Amino acid sequence: MIDPRGLDLHQWADAVVLTVRETWPYGRLIGSDWQSWAVGFLRSSAMSGNIPPDPYQFTDWREWAMRAAPMLEAAS
Repeated sequence: MIDPRGLDLHQWADAVVLTVRETWPYGRLIGSDWQSWAVGFLRSSAMSGNIPPDPYQFTDWREWAMRAAPMLEAAS
């Protein structure tokens, strides 16, 4: 699991891309629109067996990341 605590948004997103890049080729996060970036998980075939939380239901990226972490771990 890539724990977002102690990381900034871009550090965490880069770590996610490096971990699941073969199964989730959405790309690096550019800018601060993490919710649009996170929607890639909802559309990813790697996540098809899981139902990641809707990023638009969260205002804090860390809260979303903690909820999505088990699905990321399964996809890596």
